[in-house]
Amino acid sequence: MPVDFLSVSERDHWQRFPETITHEDLVAFFWLSETDVREVHRQREPPNRLGYALQLCTLRYLGFVPEDLQTIPPEVVTFVAEQLAVAPAVLTAYARRRRTQTDHQLSVQTYLGFRPMAPLDWYALQAWVGERALEHDKPTLLLQLVCEKLHRDKIVRPGVTRLERLVATAREQAHEETERRLTPLLTAERKAFLDGLLTRDATTGRTPISWLRQEAVSHAASQILTTLQKLTFLRNAGVDQWNLTSLNPNRAKWLAQIGWKSTNQHLQRMPPVRRYPVLLAFLHQALLHHTDVVVDLYDQCLWGCYTEAKQDLEDFRQSVARSTNEKLRLFQELGQVLLDPTVAAADVRMVSFERVSEKVLRAAVEETKAVAGNNLPQ
Repeated sequence: MPVDFLSVSERDHWQRFPETITHEDLVAFFWLSETDVREVHRQREPPNRLGYALQLCTLRYLGFVPEDLQTIPPEVVTFVAEQLAVAPAVLTAYARRRRTQTDHQLSVQTYLGFRPMAPLDWYALQAWVGERALEHDKPTLLLQLVCEKLHRDKIVRPGVTRLERLVATAREQAHEETERRLTPLLTAERKAFLDGLLTRDATTGRTPISWLRQEAVSHAASQILTTLQKLTFLRNAGVDQWNLTSLNPNRAKWLAQIGWKSTNQHLQRMPPVRRYPVLLAFLHQALLHHTDVVVDLYDQCLWGCYTEAKQDLEDFRQSVARSTNEKLRLFQELGQVLLDPTVAAADVRMVSFERVSEKVLRAAVEETKAVAGNNLPQ
């Protein structure tokens, strides 16, 4: 089981001061109160006072004191030295006094209420990080959470390599615990079904899990039907009856994401203790996802139909308006003929057809009947 998830540079980073310290942190952790100053002035020599004060502030800030005090940023050394009215350069003399540093370290821990990690503390931390590993699997995040807890509990942080091993063990135990909690779902029949998700179908040339991963690309009827087929497949498998509430929601989501993103080969190479929980979480999440998708596609389809119908109605209204304008123009032409006193009654029909051809007039009458719903008299 690999424990060295940190690179050499990352491990070094965890054992040193951060590259930058904000002014707020400088004031919050490295400002010496009156009580702090009295504690520091128990040391007689300037190098010891500065070194003691730096250990005090560093433990308060980091939760541990780096072995090499020369790695403390210069701005921190200057900030503390000015409060003690000593020269920052005297730290060099203090760095050579290893026994003094050790004695001061124990004294500072007592003063701040910190304590070294005892066996019972370690067992409690193992249980605590085990629960966190059921929520988050990212090792660096778990390491950060462990360090923060130790700082809150005022336990001096042990070496980072030891904490790496703790996190790695917790992650492995979380995989085993996850499978144990899902054991009621992992019947022999269901395991065979899960393994079948990774088997390529001879007819389609793809695996069921690849098919389930495919997203709809439009709200066309074919895409809605395909999504419904996926839901039918999942429901026939009884996914809607699976109870995954024994898993932390964050872990269930993380397992499902692995199922969405991992290749078939990667999933097949996983040990069963990891593969089956991933597939269970993936299918459970796929059911929820495709249900949301099909509802969204249906909404889009309805909106598309509404938009098309709205456009058709607008086109019809514009067509009726144009037709109405044309009929008004014809009515105007014919009305002018009927009202013209210079046109004899016997010549009205002839003059009317000269203004408006018989063909155009007949077409207008038929169109008017259609618009009016055939309610005009014959």
